[in-house]
This record gives sequence, C-alpha cells and structure tokens, in this order.
Amino acid sequence: MDSPDLAARFRAYANDFERSYADREWSRLGPYFTADAVYECSTPADLAFRVVGRAAILERFALVTEAFDRRFESRTMRIDDCRAQGDRVDVRGVVIYALGDAPPLHLPFTEVAEYRGDDIVRLEDAASPEDVRAIGEWMAQYGHRLG
Repeated sequence: MDSPDLAARFRAYANDFERSYADREWSRLGPYFTADAVYECSTPADLAFRVVGRAAILERFALVTEAFDRRFESRTMRIDDCRAQGDRVDVRGVVIYALGDAPPLHLPFTEVAEYRGDDIVRLEDAASPEDVRAIGEWMAQYGHRLG
C-alpha cells in the first residue's frame, strides 16, 4: 500500500474510532491493527504507557474513554493534518470536550502510526509540555465538575 492510501486508511480508522466511541463497539477497530501491535505514549512522562497486542490496545481505548472522555457532556475530534510517508502516518489534531458552562477543553494530539502492510503495527501518542500544562490548568479550575 503506498503512502496516500495509508493516510486514507488512517482516516478510516479515526472515523471508526469515533463510531466505536459512540457505541462502545471497540472490536470494529481490530482489523486496523496487527496482532502484535504496540500502542504507547512516552511524553509526557506523567502520562506514559505501553500496551502490546491488539486485544490490549482495544481494552486500553475502552478503559481510557470510560475513565476520562465520558465524564464530559460531549466530545468532538478533529484531524488537522494527516501525512503519510513510506510506512508511517503522522497525524495532528484536537479533541474538544464540553462540560456545562465551562470553557471547552482543547486536547491537542499528535499520533504516529507505523504500518505493516495496511495494518498498524505501532501507534504512538505524544503531547507537548505546553498542552499538558494547559490541560492541568483547566482541570484545576473545572475538573471538580466532572461526574
């Protein structure tokens, strides 16, 4: 699969992620990952994690969205940039969370997806120190409102 097709493949995955978030049917994402795929975040260190294997990745998605995302009234995800080169897709975007009359929480994200064929073999998330600081400030002011 050439690079432009991998960018389209990632966008299809992102759309299916949103569908899975809406109906909690995470198994629909299984075909996007190799059986031995790795999902990790190394920066910032406070949020670092590493899970290995398709089933563990899908479980991670379910756990994190239940523990964080669903505490808000709504969330929307936007991909601002999705570029493929070789077997890698670099993605930048933002998830926007709404909670009553609090200002929206903007959670910028950067992801790198490495592919083997048309399946993700490694997915890495990262956040900048500035973004983490802004999220911390929002949480300090409004986090007590989360159910």
